[in-house]
Amino acid sequence: MMKQTMVLALVGLAASACAVEHRTVVVSDDPCTSYGFTASSADYVRCQQRIAEQRRYGRATAGYSEARVVADSQAACVSYGVPRGTAQYDRCVQNEVAARRPV
Repeated sequence: MMKQTMVLALVGLAASACAVEHRTVVVSDDPCTSYGFTASSADYVRCQQRIAEQRRYGRATAGYSEARVVADSQAACVSYGVPRGTAQYDRCVQNEVAARRPV
């Protein structure tokens, strides 16, 4: 009986040592989650990739009109997959305008 208890204890200990924990960490100011995308989903990944592409272009030049900044921001939000007419879309456009507006 003692031998069986020891074997069961060792099997239990070995099984618990193999447990793997996965965590997804999302930054609280992550724009894609604030637009309604679930972290690690395909839509979330697309949103992150498109934001990175847009940021590589940098801010608009000083002569860039405000209307053009807004139009580009709206187009960017659509390309991220954020549905027009939602609070997330409005938030996205505000974020994009702020990121694009000349300094």
